[in-house]
Amino acid sequence: MIHHGSKQDPAQSANAVMAAPLTHQFPAFPASWYLFCRADQLSKPLSKRILGRQLVAFKTRSGKVSVMAANCSHMGADLGCGVVVGESIQCPFHNWKYGADGVCHHIPGANSIPAFARQVNYPVEERHGYVFFFNGPEALFPLPFFDGENPADFKAGRVFSNIAQAEWFMVAAQGFDAQHFQTVHDRRLLQPPQIDSPSPFARRNRWLAEIIGEETRDRVLRILVGKTVNLTITNWGGTIFTVKAEFPRACSRFLVFFRPLEGKQTQFDAIVYSRCGSSSLGLVARRWFTLAIFSLKIKKSAIPNIGQHTLFQPMQT
Repeated sequence: MIHHGSKQDPAQSANAVMAAPLTHQFPAFPASWYLFCRADQLSKPLSKRILGRQLVAFKTRSGKVSVMAANCSHMGADLGCGVVVGESIQCPFHNWKYGADGVCHHIPGANSIPAFARQVNYPVEERHGYVFFFNGPEALFPLPFFDGENPADFKAGRVFSNIAQAEWFMVAAQGFDAQHFQTVHDRRLLQPPQIDSPSPFARRNRWLAEIIGEETRDRVLRILVGKTVNLTITNWGGTIFTVKAEFPRACSRFLVFFRPLEGKQTQFDAIVYSRCGSSSLGLVARRWFTLAIFSLKIKKSAIPNIGQHTLFQPMQT
């Protein structure tokens, strides 16, 4: 660590800046965007434990979506068991009503609202049929999408999820780990990776690779779309990847949201996109190709503390 006023060689300073943080220095739940649920799940309030706390999402009569602390500030009842009344969510225990901003505005029989009657509220965005929230009082960066692309020009496929038996920063680091890329994903790099920072909260990695895997999906990829891929991976906030895979005869785009779980595990949720106007079959095919890019085969991992678990465990969706 470099202290203010200390004298240090510039080269040593550069090395200090480039050194990876110690594992205990990573936040448990980074300030970033996270996938909460599908929008069609909000026909009634939805409460779930996420990022180490209980949160509730609901949609008001006018269509505004809110994500806030689920335990009522009065006596801790779960607002997810309540109901939406107009533009508010009503607590099931004493009928306190909270607006989409988390502020209580009605208490039966009370003439005034106490200052404590408010819920922690999170920035929210609904996009392509999914609800996302930012872990913080205000979003530090917009919900990411692909460079130069308009979300309105795309449609999203069904999310697929996996559990990684590792902490989020170890999973996220794989996007910049060339040896891992070649070893696990069966791709041979044809040139050195190009890494830059398109935003203060983003790091981008671009590489050209040859598909050398012998899994069925890899063989089909080579036949249908070509044997090389230009891959652009941009990490946002540490927990989000936007991935664009350009083959000679096709292009695949998907987003991956990493969510830290308790017990040093990480859930990742991936959503595949295709341009509006393309066939539903095309979206299904891209989802299939994305699974090939991920190469989600069960492999033993040498990461410490994983033991006999596989690195990735498929989940039912």
